[in-house]
Amino acid sequence: MNIDHTRLALNDLAEAGLGNEAPAEAYVIGWQAGWDKALAYAIRIETELNQKDLTEGAADDPAE
Repeated sequence: MNIDHTRLALNDLAEAGLGNEAPAEAYVIGWQAGWDKALAYAIRIETELNQKDLTEGAADDPAE
């Protein structure tokens, strides 16, 4: 899977609607938005893995 990080960053900047913020303020806003998205993604992956473990009976069969 090839992820276009530049395109994702530019899309996020456009969505942020930064106006007259100082560069440092814009950096912090962007960093926080990226952190929030990364955390939400990690939580989503963990949730999906936990659900997969429950539905596949991974606790019952340690060989898999």
